[in-house]
Amino acid sequence: MYDRGAKMIAALSVIILLIGSPLFVVQTGGGTGYHTKEKEFAYTYEESVFCLQETTSEPRIIEGKQLVKKRLAGITASDYEILCRIVQAEAGGEDLLGQQMVADVIINRVNSPKFPNSVEAVVFQGSEGKAQFSPIRDGRYYTVTVSEQTRKAVDNALEGEDNTNGALYFVNASKADPSNLTWFENCLSFRVEHGGHRFYK
Repeated sequence: MYDRGAKMIAALSVIILLIGSPLFVVQTGGGTGYHTKEKEFAYTYEESVFCLQETTSEPRIIEGKQLVKKRLAGITASDYEILCRIVQAEAGGEDLLGQQMVADVIINRVNSPKFPNSVEAVVFQGSEGKAQFSPIRDGRYYTVTVSEQTRKAVDNALEGEDNTNGALYFVNASKADPSNLTWFENCLSFRVEHGGHRFYK
């Protein structure tokens, strides 16, 4: 006979097959549960019965685990903090939408085959020893304090629609080196402008 643990494992295997999509362990207001790309489920175990109950509570990130977001299949707590920090460093003085659009560019890069496939790898990507993002090069990234507005902007970007028309680059035209700005204008396709940033693909 199977013991309770074996029955639970067997039930989980069946559930994974039935749902047909990856499960990510998350923490909800009601306890630990499992999250698919479509729905979040809390579980209860009574005797040999493994029951699924759909929940509506908002999942929270657990360190080291993955959380399904609309625009990123899974984002770790570490990557979430990196995204918040780079947005704060790049766009701390922008309004909510301006900050969200900077986050959009990072997310677009993660989802693009032209760039690395994680937030950390995108943010710290470099060429010939030079980081792509100026706050990494000058150290601002490491000293900023992330505001609640910035976290809201990042959350909006992860859960909402892209506001940059697919942009993979942005530049602050008033602060950019003229030669760099020329490269943006001549080699990329302009998408939209908001606040102090111009966005390109």
